[in-house]
This record gives sequence, structure tokens and C-alpha cells, in this order.
Amino acid sequence: MPTGGGICPPIGALTITFERWHEQMISLMSQNRDMHKKNQELSSIVQHVLIVSLNASIEAARAGTAGRGFSIVAGEVRSLASRSQELSKSYRESLHRNDLTTAATFQDIQAGGKMITASLGGVEVLAAQFQSRLEQAAA
Repeated sequence: MPTGGGICPPIGALTITFERWHEQMISLMSQNRDMHKKNQELSSIVQHVLIVSLNASIEAARAGTAGRGFSIVAGEVRSLASRSQELSKSYRESLHRNDLTTAATFQDIQAGGKMITASLGGVEVLAAQFQSRLEQAAA
């Protein structure tokens, strides 16, 4: 459908779309950074829980038979902390893969936007030349 005498949608509309995509990609990268920070905090907490559970096991051993039940609880806490540590590591690796994918997608969108904008500009110029020739031939 012709817009403003041309045969292509206005380049301004495409520019707005690419700017929106650009803003969304920046937002996504910011969210990824935030998730990295939260995962680092989780790793720190898990590390502290592991240390506390080890200390609890030592104290339970010192208490002898009276600390046997506490020793079992400390072992379970250590087991949960170890599992949490592995999950945090896996999550961190996934975040790094997301970072790479996001960066590559961002670059592709920017490059694609520039190519499309340049192509449409060329099409508009050709359409204007064609229309001018038609008008000259009709005159």
C-alpha cells in the first residue's frame, strides 16, 4: 500500500521498530547482569552454609554420642548446600550462554536493521526515479 507517494512503508516506522528492539535488547542484557549478581550472592550464601555445616559436624563430633543427631542434621545441611552449589554453577553457565546469545542477537538486529534501512532507501530512490520518468513520459 503506498504511503506518502512511495511504494514502501516509511523508513521512520522501521527506525522506530529497530529502536524499540535496541531498547529491549539493552533491557535484556541489564536483566542478565542482574541475574549474575543475584547468582553470585546465592553462591556466597551457599558457601557460608557449607562452612557452617562443616563446623556443626565438628562440634557434633566433639559432643560424642550426645551430638549424634545433630551430626546427622549437619550432614543433611551440607548435602543440600552441595546440591545448591552445583545448581548455582549450572545456572551461572546458562547465564553465560544467554549472554553470548543475547550479544550475538543484538549485533544481528543492528546489522539487519542497517541493511534493511539502506535497501529501503535505495528502493525509495528507484521508485521516485521511476515515477519521475512515468510523469515525463505522460507529459
